[in-house]
Amino acid sequence: MFRYLMILGLTLFLPGLYALGYSVYQGPSAWMVDSQTFWGTPISLFVFWIGLAHAGTLLSAIFLALDIKLDRRTALIAELSTLVSLVFAGIFPLMHLGVIDNFYMVAPFLDARGNFANVRSPLVWDFCCIAVYALLSLLFFGVHLKSREIPALDKYRKPLAWLLFPLVLWVHTVVSLDFATTFVPEWRGAFFPVYFIAGAILSGLALVNLLICAEGYRVRLLERLQLICTWILCAIWIWDLILKGYFCTSAFIFAGVLPQLRMVSVIREHRLGRIFFSVSILVGLFLERYYLVSPTAASATFGRIDLGLVAFSVGGFMLLFFGIRRYLNRKMEGAGSYFGEVDGTDLAEAEQEEFEKENFTGVRGIQKLRKGFYMQPWSSEEYRILRFPLLVGFAAAILFSVWVWGQSVFANVDLSIANVIPLLYPIVAVVTAFTLCVRAYFVEKSFDMTRREKTLCVVLLVLAAVCLGAFFAGGSSEKSSKVLDSQPIGVDTPVSQNHARLVWNARCATCHGTDGRFNEKFVREFYPVPQKLSVQRIDSLGVDSLVKVVLNGRVNMNPYADRLTSEEALGLVNYMRVLAENAVPESVKEGEK
Repeated sequence: MFRYLMILGLTLFLPGLYALGYSVYQGPSAWMVDSQTFWGTPISLFVFWIGLAHAGTLLSAIFLALDIKLDRRTALIAELSTLVSLVFAGIFPLMHLGVIDNFYMVAPFLDARGNFANVRSPLVWDFCCIAVYALLSLLFFGVHLKSREIPALDKYRKPLAWLLFPLVLWVHTVVSLDFATTFVPEWRGAFFPVYFIAGAILSGLALVNLLICAEGYRVRLLERLQLICTWILCAIWIWDLILKGYFCTSAFIFAGVLPQLRMVSVIREHRLGRIFFSVSILVGLFLERYYLVSPTAASATFGRIDLGLVAFSVGGFMLLFFGIRRYLNRKMEGAGSYFGEVDGTDLAEAEQEEFEKENFTGVRGIQKLRKGFYMQPWSSEEYRILRFPLLVGFAAAILFSVWVWGQSVFANVDLSIANVIPLLYPIVAVVTAFTLCVRAYFVEKSFDMTRREKTLCVVLLVLAAVCLGAFFAGGSSEKSSKVLDSQPIGVDTPVSQNHARLVWNARCATCHGTDGRFNEKFVREFYPVPQKLSVQRIDSLGVDSLVKVVLNGRVNMNPYADRLTSEEALGLVNYMRVLAENAVPESVKEGEK
């Protein structure tokens, strides 16, 4: 079964890989955007896959933290789906950075030269929060995976689950606030974090149910939770329609109406029916994400590159997930399965049904759920394990806040504690997790590493130290010897102004804006703000020199020599002057006359 799914994934992945390469080469003009929409299919896919990634570990962590039993195989599938989804979620924002080589500028490093973006930027918040979430999810998955071989690791799972539980909600809240703090009326509102979290949990449940259908069994509890989440999301959609007139009909049909067919027992008990419910929800939520991100472009034709990007992510997920799944089972062949298929730790379908009847129905089920949600006191061992690492994590967050305050007071850096609040809990979580690892390995000696694993850790630490050193060192302090090339370009006839305008909107407006006054939402959050293209500056630089900048690139600007002709570059420079003249106030023009 897995082999056929991997073949299907490869069939989708290869043409999707071409679409990805073409998008990176061509820029935002490759996918479906218009003059009013900066974000397009890549950011829609980013939000979609981040939602899937957040729900997988959340299900496993919240069930473990609340003492609700979930069989090993289902928990590992949910955790692995999180890690694979994060891989593809992290690819798409890079396509919007313009100069992909500068992706490291979203890391929260500050130095006196100002080479890196400041921590007030939502791009930095997203990078830090998602990176910490990925690291802790990988650790949580690894501990769960190895707990069968090393039983001493099992006691660390619940402390990690309690770290991940609020981290999932924190990270998705930060991502949702990227939208809620903008000027788009449909996005503004304090309800947006709740809306994003509800959509993420529903999409994650749909993905996990789809994956366990591929495994050949079912978990009725997750199916019921999936149905309940559709009701919650439908209520939010209807409320949003009444309040703001915002409504995506296709998402409501696929993710709200069609899943209600689960109430029909004939469809619900058939495997294809369960697959249909999950696929319908995933399709509906992707359409809702696309409509949310690009409301003005949603009515336009979905191009082949947009379809290719979707195929790339779906096919890549299938290849990577089922590839890792097969590898882990083969690695343990003859000694039991990592996923619990051989030794019977997972439940067969009949046993699963009996287990759920016993634990999640009637008075006993209510008592068990109340026991979980009232959060019974931890055991003394769990409290002892987490107490000191958590104190270290809070101390690190406090020191970071003091450092930020010191920067704002003594170094005249425009920062405040409010700017870094989104980073505080991720700092607590990552420092606490690191301290737990140190405690487990050095103090309690709960596990030992092989020579190969130790060598790998040393290599990773050395690479991390080199990267940190390079980041903090920054660029050269010497003045650049490069000057603008003022040699003639040998072109006298530019393209028409209309042609230049179309090229500008496709190639340049991402950073410079359609009016030449910068894309405020993007440039000021990521790149150093460039100098304004005033008439005086254009005249002082000269047409030929600016054409060379367009063709050969400079600083954070990509070269376009292999994508634009010299005539088009000359037309762009002339169009820049038109935009600069239009930006001059009428009173100034009359004064000059």
